[in-house]
Amino acid sequence: MAWGIWAIISAVLLILEMLTVDFTFTMVAGGALAAAAVSAIGGNLVFQVITFVIVSAVLLFLVRPWARRHVNNSSAVESNVYAMSGQEAVSLTRIDRASGQIKINGEVWSAKTGSDPIEAGVNVVVTSVEGAQAIVVPA
Repeated sequence: MAWGIWAIISAVLLILEMLTVDFTFTMVAGGALAAAAVSAIGGNLVFQVITFVIVSAVLLFLVRPWARRHVNNSSAVESNVYAMSGQEAVSLTRIDRASGQIKINGEVWSAKTGSDPIEAGVNVVVTSVEGAQAIVVPA
C-alpha cells in the first residue's frame, strides 16, 4: 500500500510543476515514482527512501539542466520591446528630438530622434527603446 502513497506524492508534485514550469517538481516526482516501484516489488521503507533521494538527485542534477536548455528556451532571443532594436519602421508624423510617431509591425509607437528631424513617410530604423518611446534614425 505504500506504493499508493508514493504515487499520490508524485501526482501532487506534478500538479505543482504545472504552476511553476521549472522542472524541479517533475524531477522529484520521478524520484517518487521510482520509490513507488520499489515499494510495489516489496522493498522496505529504507530502500524506498534511498531510491527516492538518489533518483531525485540524479534527475535534478543531470536531466533538469538539459530539459531547461531544450524546452521553451525563451531566454535565447530577445522579445517584447527589446526585439524592436534594428527593425525598420515608417514615420507617420514628423519626428524630432521630443516627439513623433512611427508604425512598426502594424503598431503605432511614439518616437523621437537624436539627430535632425525626420519627415513623415520616411523609412526609419529603431536604435533603442526608452520607456514607451522608440528612438529612431533614418534608414
